[in-house]
Amino acid sequence: MPRYAFNHAIWHEEEGVEEKNFRKYLPENEKMRNWIDKSKNPAVNILHTHTVTLGNESLWGSLIYKQSATSKGSREVFHFYLSKEVFVTSKIDFEQEADLDKAEILKQMESAASSIEVFMIILGEMVASILHKIDRFEERLHDLLWAIKEQNNKKTLGEIENIRHEILLWKHLIMGFQEIKMAIEETFGKEVTDRVEYRRTATRIERCVMLVNSYEDEVNNMVDIENVVANYRGNEIMKTLTVLTTLFTPVMAWGALWGMNFENMPELKWKFGYLGSVLIILGSTFVLYLYLKQKGWMGDILQSIGKSTSRKK
Repeated sequence: MPRYAFNHAIWHEEEGVEEKNFRKYLPENEKMRNWIDKSKNPAVNILHTHTVTLGNESLWGSLIYKQSATSKGSREVFHFYLSKEVFVTSKIDFEQEADLDKAEILKQMESAASSIEVFMIILGEMVASILHKIDRFEERLHDLLWAIKEQNNKKTLGEIENIRHEILLWKHLIMGFQEIKMAIEETFGKEVTDRVEYRRTATRIERCVMLVNSYEDEVNNMVDIENVVANYRGNEIMKTLTVLTTLFTPVMAWGALWGMNFENMPELKWKFGYLGSVLIILGSTFVLYLYLKQKGWMGDILQSIGKSTSRKK
């Protein structure tokens, strides 16, 4: 596999952490064997540091740098071992990842002051790839903002949930980069963190975190809007049904009374019984309507019905 030699660093890119060529660069100890066993198909990030011997510090682990939004098992993992003398990683599929330009990355590595800076360049380009994907994601978020205003329905709510899930995936990815950034400072100290490549990558990670957190706030606000609209509509429906049921109570009450089959019901023999019953029903309904209106329980409902009718016309 490729061995890239630069002015102040060497990068060994091997096929995988289980391969013999990869393991020959690793110290022989129990921690390394455990890492190799756990790194075959990791579902979470793995990170270890060794700081016992001053000047011989090291950092190793497995980083999930790409995760599909539709398939749980579809992800890309980057394995690495880093010390001041040795830098070895698993293979990065530059051809599959269009945002990672191998030629430009190798050119940037020429000016790296150490293998640690070479590592930071790789991390920085991976974060840049995530940022490019987030830019495309932002277009969907913008369309969704207007969809809430123009066509707020079940489809819009489903899209909000999909967007929210993707944001959680972005946060999960960026968390691994944040942890590595902090571990490098913890392991190698200011000698590394004062260098330009570390600062550039650290700033890029912070920018990514800022964007994802901002998008999460926007989506949470969308959910709040959806909840307010849903509650308002539900309340309006219940109020309308309650008022309509109340207004039809006289019809049902008088209808039930005159629908009885008793023999001695004098109203049945009245000449104007039918007309009288209609007037009684209308009169009692009108009195009930005036009572509800006086209480202020009908204004919004009547206005809503009037607006919807005028829109249909």
